[in-house]
Amino acid sequence: MFSKFLKLIISYPKTTFLGTLFICLFLSFFAFKISVDASAESLLLEDDIDLKTFREISKHYKNDNFLILAFKPQDGNLFSKTNLSKLEKIHYELEKAPLVNRVFSIINAPLLQSSENTDFKELLKNIPNIQSKDINQTKAKSEILNNPFYKNNIISKDGKITGIIIYLKTDYIYDKLIEKRDLAKNEKEKNAIRLAIKKHQDQQKILNKQNLDFIKNIIKKYETNQDKLYLGGVSMIADDMITYIKSDLLIYGVSLVFLLAIALYYFFRTWRFVFLPLFICFISLSAASGIFALLNFQITVISSNYVALVLIITLSVVIHLITHFIEISQAHPKAKIQRLVLQTLLAKAKPSLYAIVTTMIGFCSLILSNIEPIIKLGIMMSIGIGLALIFSYLFLASVLVLLKPKQYYKKEFKFNLLEFCAKISLDPKKRYIIYGISCIAILISLFGISKLRVENSFVNYFRDSSEIKKGLLVIDKNLSGTLPLDVIIRFKDNQKNTDSNNTLDSFEDEFENLEKKDTYWFNSQKTRIAKKVHEFLEHQKFVGSVLSLNSLLILGKNINHGEDLDDFALAFLNENLPQNFKQDLISPFVNIKNNELRFTMRIVDSDPNLRRNEFLTKLNENLHKLLKNDNVQIQITGIMVLYNNMLQSLFSSQFDTLVFVILAIFILFIFVFRDLKFSIIAILVNVIPLSVVFALMGLCKIPLDMMSITIAAIAIGIGVDDAIHYIYRFKEEIKTKSIEKAIINSHLSIGSALYYTTISIVLGFSVMMSSNFIPTIYFGVLTIFVMILLLSGSLFLLPSFLISIYSKKAKIENQHK
Repeated sequence: MFSKFLKLIISYPKTTFLGTLFICLFLSFFAFKISVDASAESLLLEDDIDLKTFREISKHYKNDNFLILAFKPQDGNLFSKTNLSKLEKIHYELEKAPLVNRVFSIINAPLLQSSENTDFKELLKNIPNIQSKDINQTKAKSEILNNPFYKNNIISKDGKITGIIIYLKTDYIYDKLIEKRDLAKNEKEKNAIRLAIKKHQDQQKILNKQNLDFIKNIIKKYETNQDKLYLGGVSMIADDMITYIKSDLLIYGVSLVFLLAIALYYFFRTWRFVFLPLFICFISLSAASGIFALLNFQITVISSNYVALVLIITLSVVIHLITHFIEISQAHPKAKIQRLVLQTLLAKAKPSLYAIVTTMIGFCSLILSNIEPIIKLGIMMSIGIGLALIFSYLFLASVLVLLKPKQYYKKEFKFNLLEFCAKISLDPKKRYIIYGISCIAILISLFGISKLRVENSFVNYFRDSSEIKKGLLVIDKNLSGTLPLDVIIRFKDNQKNTDSNNTLDSFEDEFENLEKKDTYWFNSQKTRIAKKVHEFLEHQKFVGSVLSLNSLLILGKNINHGEDLDDFALAFLNENLPQNFKQDLISPFVNIKNNELRFTMRIVDSDPNLRRNEFLTKLNENLHKLLKNDNVQIQITGIMVLYNNMLQSLFSSQFDTLVFVILAIFILFIFVFRDLKFSIIAILVNVIPLSVVFALMGLCKIPLDMMSITIAAIAIGIGVDDAIHYIYRFKEEIKTKSIEKAIINSHLSIGSALYYTTISIVLGFSVMMSSNFIPTIYFGVLTIFVMILLLSGSLFLLPSFLISIYSKKAKIENQHK
């Protein structure tokens, strides 16, 4: 059936070529609509419980989305007239940015202790700041440096760096769409809302870009060689990452064309076998991208690697086909081109299909991870390489027939490396050395893998020279952390005592109704708990800054001549504090409607000793111990919780994907080879090199991250191709030849294709080292390393296993004769 189909397309090469080209161009038309998404949400599953909690809590407190602009004057004197004047101009220009809701800095920070006016009620009517005429500048400086709201928040401990907090407008449309999607009753309704979300996000990306460009222009305007400005925040990181992704895609494409063109010419010494493989690679990639756009897939920082991966894997398929085509062309120089093409496609059909299926299984295993962009990468790659195989067959079947026949050559090595590898495996003494090295590699792997860790600072995802890392480090180290974390303390409703008498019921009802009024919400229990939790959090390692209701209590005590603010004073402040000051001093920390207190922290993410999961687990346990008798509910939420969830899922996902891919490919091997021994050795020659790479990561303290988790699936998926092609060829050779001859012939024929494909893959992954994203660089380096080890496994260990099996078999047969 398949043979008839191939004969048909070879018989009508022009129709096949034009028809396939039309389909590819039609799909490629949609490729331009594929968008890039680098938001924090792109890294999370939409049904993540902690994400839903985070969104729910965020609704209780407005203005959670903000940027921080750190200002570091060269003279270190922030309070000089020159620097304050400059800061003032920056402050007011930032307020004019399109998506900025308000700006908070030492310029408009309320000062309650630095005025000559000592009447508190009068002071609240017109709260001064550092720009006010009647302010005492010396007192103002002291108040800013020691104010619990400002210290470690908008000014560093040493007073040399200040942070300008830029609160962005809340995206209510997005929040409503997310809410509607979560409440949707069926998948059809959800999909419709997902489309609306994507459309809104695309519009919002343009606005965010304009907003950030506006802010960056202000930075350029005021940044001099002496004074430095550093911008940080989730929106800025997302925008910079989109720029990095686009830059990486362009560099990958251009670099791969040059590198692969050089490699192809070196292998085949003819331009037609340079342009034809590259044409098939890029047309397959653009058609696959069109399908991804139609499926509403977006390119994330992780899935952006599909470009290089599809190109590399497509090229390896084409190289195997061309190598075989050249071999039979040289063996049968007078045969018709149609016959040569048909023989090539038929001979390579099964191994190519099995190789692609095993690679697809490798990528499909990524679907088992709980990380959205990794799942998407798995789906995209499975579709992409499936298309690559189909288009490779259709284009090669038509183009090779249409081209004018000529004598083909492939690179012949003066020093025959492949024959050298075969002879090492054939030598019994050297074969034992190969087994010895493999056993040592297994032992080192067991030790090294036990050292694997998952901790990774988000700051370390970027190059040291990048502006994004410089900015994040300045903010992290001088303004008390970059990773937001919240503790929510929710007070339980008072239980009615049903046994109480009716007289008391009436009194309690009246009291509870009174208590529900905002004015009477503040009481000694809540202020006591606020103080207890705040002081506990302040003493936790890695916590940079803590803000809460207790910060206001400390401020109030300072104003009140060392006397604590009582319940009525707090209620008075809540009622009388001007709205613009209330939104900084009370609203972010108290939600009367939901009967809860909020403690906001920033964690020093760059601290190398931070163990996020351990920190969060202990924090939760200790908070429950601290408040066990206070009848409250405790909830820990924030970006740090979501980030930690993703890191923790890396470990479990790594195990799940690895087990799945090994088992699935092993079952496929049994089906393909119909021999248990062949299946076991084919798995071993792939698993041992892969284990060495993970051991290297553990020993070199390279943490697992969003990219390295995909190495196992990708390496095994691609690496087993070598084993399949080699064993397939060996089984053909052993039918008519001795073991020695079968091994040498297999090395010289299929070995050269393995050699070519590995060089192409190594060149392909090497372009990833140009990325601005550190996990992508590690991914490129480690994948190159594992591909070289896999080639070594196929050229040394695999033939050694085959020789041992067949030698033993021959020995048994001789004994029975």
